[in-house]
Amino acid sequence: MNDHATRRGTLFTSLLFALLLIAAPASATTEIDGVRFAAAVTIDDTTVPLRAGRLYRYTIFRVYVGALYVPEAIAPNDVLTADAPKRLELEYLRAISADDFRKSGNSLLEDQQTPETLAALSDRLETFNAAYRDMEAGDRYALEYRPGHGTRLLQNGTLLVEVPGHDFATAYFGIWLHPEDPLSRRFRDTLIGQR
Repeated sequence: MNDHATRRGTLFTSLLFALLLIAAPASATTEIDGVRFAAAVTIDDTTVPLRAGRLYRYTIFRVYVGALYVPEAIAPNDVLTADAPKRLELEYLRAISADDFRKSGNSLLEDQQTPETLAALSDRLETFNAAYRDMEAGDRYALEYRPGHGTRLLQNGTLLVEVPGHDFATAYFGIWLHPEDPLSRRFRDTLIGQR
């Protein structure tokens, strides 16, 4: 093979590689109700795929679009209680105050959990609630569980707080994923992959 053919082959390989790099980001996201989410996230050293996402409405108002990341091997009914990395990412479509997040979260937890469970979580819940910030349309919160570490709250990718305990993760993710009394059964069923 002559030098000209070698250079042409090298150029072709370089162009092909460049095209693959350009195309990769487009294939690495998924659009849900007009909002783009990554096809997978990394939690510590684990790549966790997007399971599903959905728009959440309160009466007639579009409130947020949510996406749930959970390992593929976890069955739909085990998503909430599995001691495995998971992430619920919510992009808000309207402004919501930090106080509204605290009040609505506490109200739902009171409906879902026993007084004994709430007492065991109270200090951690207070720490978690103190981290909430006012949100504008287009802002994102991510609730992320890291086995052996705890539950993190991130705002637009910035860590706000992390509290320990698998029990806390199960209770707090339960706001959306509780088997009997979630915020929205339709939202929950879509996220966990239950038809």
